[in-house]
Amino acid sequence: MKVLLIANYMPDGQTSMIAFGRMLEREMPRVGCDLRVVSPPKRVLRGEVTSRWWKWLGYIDKFVLFIPMLKRQLRWADVVHVADHSNSMYIPWVDSKPNVITCHDVIAVQAAHGMIDGWNVGWTGRQFQRLISKGLGRADLVACVSAMTRRELLSMGLAEERHVTTVLNGLNDNFAPVEPDEAQRLIGRFGVSPQDKYLIHVGWDMARKNRGGVLEAFIALQERAAAAGHPPMADRLLFVGPDLSPEMAELAQKHGVADRIKAVQKVSHEELRALYASATALLFPSLQEGFGWPIIEAQACGCPVFTSDLAPMNEIGGEGAVYVDPQDPSAMAAAMEAAAPRLGEMRRLGLENAAHYSASQMANNYKAAYERVISERGARAS
Repeated sequence: MKVLLIANYMPDGQTSMIAFGRMLEREMPRVGCDLRVVSPPKRVLRGEVTSRWWKWLGYIDKFVLFIPMLKRQLRWADVVHVADHSNSMYIPWVDSKPNVITCHDVIAVQAAHGMIDGWNVGWTGRQFQRLISKGLGRADLVACVSAMTRRELLSMGLAEERHVTTVLNGLNDNFAPVEPDEAQRLIGRFGVSPQDKYLIHVGWDMARKNRGGVLEAFIALQERAAAAGHPPMADRLLFVGPDLSPEMAELAQKHGVADRIKAVQKVSHEELRALYASATALLFPSLQEGFGWPIIEAQACGCPVFTSDLAPMNEIGGEGAVYVDPQDPSAMAAAMEAAAPRLGEMRRLGLENAAHYSASQMANNYKAAYERVISERGARAS
């Protein structure tokens, strides 16, 4: 089976989508698929990311200059897989062949419809999301990465139910526990050690990632311990992501915890594994996700997880995670404190849960999706 995989435009820097594409590139040949990966090359895009023309030059690369290349590659394929729903505008160009598109979430589409407080989408953004929605509706099969993404896609009428399935994400790399000596070698440059008691958060500085809530929960945890006269469950907080916003930095300074908080960037995969494995726990109180990769990444490394009592987080984390109200920092701190005696059990159950999300199983499920759309196209043609 010859599969043409349409991957993401590298200059967009979509880390998780790049990782997803690389996972497919690695895994699909292992299940017998002859895979050819194609993505828009950088041709006219120049200048700094802050340039007002940066986005528009990228659009020329992606949606004008890439199309002739895509048409040439299409002749080779038995089936086309668009790896990211944000590229669903390619579907009209490839629908002469059976096709599958992965839908990671519908958050941006919801924002374009005014469904997310505080996220204002301009006219061009609304038109772009309209194109994405049309592409999803034209695909032979939309593969949603979680049951919640499937529910939301259908509730918005973005595709017919008979053209929608669920293919759960697998772990996108070899996340696994790291021995303390090896962890020390890997994470020493961040100013932490496997003996430190630190909470970790992984994610960008987006409102829905709720980094402010993470900071407030950490402050509440310190205050609860001080009031009770015992050491806190964790006395340091590590953000893997951008530096603290000025508002967060001011809040940390006000409560006297600024010296216990650190943000780190340019973290390699091996370093991230070691940071997860050495952490007291991952705190991931996201307000909205399509799947929530950090949950299973952390669990696969033996890191206890505290995450939102919202779908899909409370569907992905299994019995090993503790689910919290992401809007209530005091309740988050209380839940962490209450769970402290059973962190060992959380590690064990988390490792068991993460084992359900294998990349090989995901690849087998995508192969079945390809076979399905090829068969359905053949049945309609006969």
